[in-house]
Amino acid sequence: MSDSKVYRRIARMDEEFPGLLAALKPALKGLIPDDINFTEDSYDELFVILAAALYYVKDAKLRKASANKSGGNPKLVAVLMDEGEKDKDAILAAKVLERLAPYVPPKVFINTLATMHASTETHFREYHGAISRITADLYRIVTGFKPGEHCPQALVQWASGPSRELLYAELFSGA
Repeated sequence: MSDSKVYRRIARMDEEFPGLLAALKPALKGLIPDDINFTEDSYDELFVILAAALYYVKDAKLRKASANKSGGNPKLVAVLMDEGEKDKDAILAAKVLERLAPYVPPKVFINTLATMHASTETHFREYHGAISRITADLYRIVTGFKPGEHCPQALVQWASGPSRELLYAELFSGA
């Protein structure tokens, strides 16, 4: 078993973790491979989707630019905002991001970002603007610059911590 699988399994052993995700389960349907049990193999997808949704919650301009033709936002974003920007579900999503961050391998995360951004499925197209923002902020962070104003704190801590060198290598390996 690889190191990343071991670490993700350790995260899953936290009894509180599945309960935190239960509140978001209906809005995550179809966005991650295992949207029922949230196994450790889905942590990277979950990290991308929750970070993207938090960008939309925090940035009204991005949210408006990414809205569908009828002005609607993705279901997860609607859930995170149904009580406004300080919604308890948005705070919960930020808490889940913090919990997931140490267990998301940089290489897998970069691949997941690329795959989700390349997807033409409607439920992923809705997140393309935020996924582009995540990518831009990752480049900023790993090169020593300040991330954008609406970058989730868990993403900043993850990308500027022990994962920074690995992220740098992944982002600039093809350059």
